[in-house]
Amino acid sequence: MVAGVLAACTTAPPGPVTTDPGTSTELLPLTATRGTDGVLVDSAGRQVTLRGANFNQLGDYFVTDPRLPTVATLDQADWDDAEALGFSVIRLVTNWSAWEPTRGNYDTAYAQRVKDAVDEANRRGIYVLVDLHQDAWGKFVYSPIGHPCPPGWQRTRGWDGAPEWATFTDGAETCSPDGKRETSPAVQRAWDNFYRDRDGIMGAYADLWYFIASQFAGDPGVAGFDLLNEPGAGDVELAVGGLARAYDLAIRAIRRAEADHAPGAPTHPVFFEPLFGGFPLIPFDFSDDPNLVFAPHTYAESFDDIAGFLDLSLNGYATAGTAYRTPVFLGEYGAYRGGSFNTTWTTRVHRLVDNLLYAGDTWWQWEQACGDPHNTSYPLSEEEVQARLPGCADARSIQACPTRPSPRAVPGRLTSLDAHPCGPGPLTLTGRTPAGSTADLWFPSTSAAPPEVTGSGIEGVTTRQVPGGWRVFVRVAGDYRISLS
Repeated sequence: MVAGVLAACTTAPPGPVTTDPGTSTELLPLTATRGTDGVLVDSAGRQVTLRGANFNQLGDYFVTDPRLPTVATLDQADWDDAEALGFSVIRLVTNWSAWEPTRGNYDTAYAQRVKDAVDEANRRGIYVLVDLHQDAWGKFVYSPIGHPCPPGWQRTRGWDGAPEWATFTDGAETCSPDGKRETSPAVQRAWDNFYRDRDGIMGAYADLWYFIASQFAGDPGVAGFDLLNEPGAGDVELAVGGLARAYDLAIRAIRRAEADHAPGAPTHPVFFEPLFGGFPLIPFDFSDDPNLVFAPHTYAESFDDIAGFLDLSLNGYATAGTAYRTPVFLGEYGAYRGGSFNTTWTTRVHRLVDNLLYAGDTWWQWEQACGDPHNTSYPLSEEEVQARLPGCADARSIQACPTRPSPRAVPGRLTSLDAHPCGPGPLTLTGRTPAGSTADLWFPSTSAAPPEVTGSGIEGVTTRQVPGGWRVFVRVAGDYRISLS
């Protein structure tokens, strides 16, 4: 089956070329095409590959201790560093609880913070994927201090996501039988009530997406909207159908907002995720919208030792993308064991997504603050708080291979991609285009000399030194091959 996916990619006809942007670095509107060879394209008809990281500085997280900040400050240094790593996209974490703290009242100050982040990214040639993020339903589901857990069960901390008014747990147990955040009966009951549309909260979720989309309708610097991070489940059968309905409502709300607030402008791609853990998926025909991207995550072999699971995961998602008839974008991935393991694991991810011609990837996470729920236990003793305080001034960036050479946009369609998977190194790609146009490539380098460009079907080359490396613009026609070294 995987071979069939690759064959579909390599034998696909070239896509249409509408214009030749030349050496322009303007961010062009993006669109996802549907079909067994679905890709992400810009308005010039070039196939786009998005590379970057998850920024969670605008996240609204559960506070384990008020002295420990849950997120780092989003400042100019973050954007400068992202630009110097050659990022073409940021997946920007936002939360329902921050957008709509009270029902029907959207926080315009928070909306402005999101808009400001989009503007800062765009000024550096970086798209933003607006992500509606959640983990374990929301920060209002947790085991209160003093709450007795059943024998052998573990107390749970809150996370991020839904506001308190949309959280219905029906008094279910907040502790977890195995210490995992998604197995708490209270978390599972909250998801069941969402999928049952308790008190109309599924409709409220769609209404929120109308509001968010209205803020960015017609904005070419927004790569798209990620409907819901890692949606969970209690009753899986209920969740599969319920999630499909929620997604359909949200997509329709987004399209209404775009039509109302930017009539005639291109619509944004909508990124959708499978249920938490990747499988089961949702029905392959859940939406007939023409502008969708399948956006799963993988931590396979990062937290487990199942040999071959990483390859199975990413190849399986490629097959699912073919079934959905959409591009595939890897929204999260990361390894945290330290040393050579992280580098080896990340290298494997990068090689796989390149070979499978994913529409891009964003690693988790850019910075982790000292009070981030991913990084704390609960409750914390005073000794643990004091031990953490010295590190609070220096949020950690987490990624073994933060940059690598990459095609930002190529004319027509990519047919193969072989890029150095970890840091500076060679890049070779092949493609096919029906008319001459210009590829835009990122090449990380500390050298004052531009990379050497060789290949076939090349009609001209322009190089431009930028923070962290080089932008390489290669005009090509017909069947082409480009190598940078």
